[in-house]
Amino acid sequence: MIKRITNPLEFKKVVADIFELFNLENEKMGHALLKHNQEHIVNAFADKTLLVWDFFVWANLGKSGKFDGIIAFVNHKNEKFGEQIFSEYIWLSKNGRAGGKLLGTAIKFARKKEFKYIIMNTVVNHPKSTKIARFYEKMGFLKDSTSYIAKL
Repeated sequence: MIKRITNPLEFKKVVADIFELFNLENEKMGHALLKHNQEHIVNAFADKTLLVWDFFVWANLGKSGKFDGIIAFVNHKNEKFGEQIFSEYIWLSKNGRAGGKLLGTAIKFARKKEFKYIIMNTVVNHPKSTKIARFYEKMGFLKDSTSYIAKL
């Protein structure tokens, strides 16, 4: 069951469940040099106002009573382009049927809220990154930029 998360306590549960499910990916297949930090994510976004207006989260509640998928977007008020952009923060799912539904739900919401642009990302280290990139291109997304990171 996919639901929008606007309650800070429920958001904390979603994050805890997702971190438990995606520990291996976070350790070995995630971002280069960096790992998602559960405590900092919760501290930054477990706020009722943010979850309603600027940080949009949907999660799939699995049959086990734990959340097995999440998609989250930031209302990026981009000063460089002078636009509000529906910018993907994270998209993870261990439930094959829920992953696409999470994205569809988020896109439907963005259209209703009259966002003009959406940005999606891929993590190069993940084995499915090429497949995901092809999926985005088939959906009409254009490759826009590539990021590089180094340790100082």
